[in-house]
Amino acid sequence: MKLKLRLEKNDCDDIGFAKACLVAGVLEFAEFKEWIYYVVGHQDQVPAYFWDILDIENKFDFKPLSVMGFNPSWKHTESESDALDGIGYRRWNDFVSDAVPRDLALQALERNPHIEQRFREMFPFISW
Repeated sequence: MKLKLRLEKNDCDDIGFAKACLVAGVLEFAEFKEWIYYVVGHQDQVPAYFWDILDIENKFDFKPLSVMGFNPSWKHTESESDALDGIGYRRWNDFVSDAVPRDLALQALERNPHIEQRFREMFPFISW
């Protein structure tokens, strides 16, 4: 199955979602890079910046603006952002969010099941 992801500067919601997962700590950098490989194997064309990301060794060296030429964004509400943290709380017992406490994040995830669905669709190789 071929993917049709939004990965370009003017249409970046999917790479923006992946970056939001990484920044929130819901996705580890190794998983982010695994997603890059997954996309390369399942999408007809990938942006040249994908290869630059694969050369990066750790999360703190990933500077989207300098690597990609833009800072990808994901259009979302505050409740959806809290739901994303809910995924982190579900995945790891030691997950910590500066934005929202565990109980509120999990409530937000219950109200926004499409966030978990999107996470599972974007990162099908992750089981939890």
